[in-house]
Amino acid sequence: MTLGDPSDIGIIPTSELGVWADRDDLAPVPALFRSADQVFQWAGVLPPYREHVIEWGGQARALPLAGAGVLIVYRTDRLADPKFIAAFRNRVGRNPEAPSSWEDFAVLAREFAAFDQKPSLPTMTGEETADLFFRVAACFNQQATNDAVKTPSGASLVTFWHDITTGDPRIATPAFRAAADWLASLPKPHTGPVDPAGALAKGDASLAVLTLAQLSKLPRENGQVPARFGLAPLPGTRQYFDPDKKQLVPAGTPNYVPYFAAGKLGVVRSSCKHQDAAFDLLAELGGPTRSLELLTIPGLGVGPFRHSHLERDRLSAWLGYGFDADRSKALQEAMRQYVRPEVRNPVYGLRGPDQAAMNAAAAEELAKIAAGSVTPEAGLAQLLAAWNRIDEKTPKETRLRWRKSSLGVN
Repeated sequence: MTLGDPSDIGIIPTSELGVWADRDDLAPVPALFRSADQVFQWAGVLPPYREHVIEWGGQARALPLAGAGVLIVYRTDRLADPKFIAAFRNRVGRNPEAPSSWEDFAVLAREFAAFDQKPSLPTMTGEETADLFFRVAACFNQQATNDAVKTPSGASLVTFWHDITTGDPRIATPAFRAAADWLASLPKPHTGPVDPAGALAKGDASLAVLTLAQLSKLPRENGQVPARFGLAPLPGTRQYFDPDKKQLVPAGTPNYVPYFAAGKLGVVRSSCKHQDAAFDLLAELGGPTRSLELLTIPGLGVGPFRHSHLERDRLSAWLGYGFDADRSKALQEAMRQYVRPEVRNPVYGLRGPDQAAMNAAAAEELAKIAAGSVTPEAGLAQLLAAWNRIDEKTPKETRLRWRKSSLGVN
């Protein structure tokens, strides 16, 4: 869509919702969509999508059409190499294994690089570096809460991107500083074409963080992805920020907080003369049957956004990626971990009208930290300065409205 064009329906990235909704260019989702007998089956949508991703200012302005999915892929043959095992045990004091925390991921990446005397991570774009950074920062930022883990008394004061009172960026807070230190601790990635699946296949990388679309590009032999490619879910961090103690504290188990920053939304323009028909079409596309069909097409990279997408008896939805039965189950479990619907306090990507400029600045400055051209402290300072320059272009009251609307506050 473009501003003022005559289109009635659009498919937009989740990050762009605020751009369109803040100027009332999107029709609200009809209340009848929440009815149990409606074809869209509202209750079947995962809470992060139906309660936040599609809302702006507390009002639903879109329907989810595609979720996202991210996981770790590693070379199992490298982990099983006796020489590497001996070197890893000598330096780290234990055998190498698939990472169960982001700290373990960094250790494994460094040890692969030291053993091979070459980069162990594939080339990443600035956008991919920023996405990885914010996923790790989300885990450092707060303890994941659920039915068993209650929200700390000071948690209401902790947001992710901005101070909800002043609207100021929080990029210099302890969680982001910890994530920046983690990013700087990774070995320098390859430089060259961005092709993580190809880098893993050629041995130019030993582990990587891949989206579902990238996962679909792994090579196949006799119709199946070779056994040398192993799958692991995104891990958590071994520390998180305690709002009561106002410091990072150890986590009993790796602290994983989901980070939702990708996917596609279907929207109807406010100018549409037949809004009911438009929403009926989107309901069909995002409903249980058609969305499951889209999930099964690997090249689309569609991730789960419905409870049914994660049901264990729906393993067939993931077989198209070309893995054997055990790794197909591991892929399904990785997607369950990616979403973790029981976590009550996930983090969402930037989605205000200024998100494109802020994301571009983050990609530029965080890539410098990953490349080692600036220290973590200097890199965050430069990013804060860049975000402040972006903020200066918009009146404070407008920016505060954007921040609150993004959080679902009127």
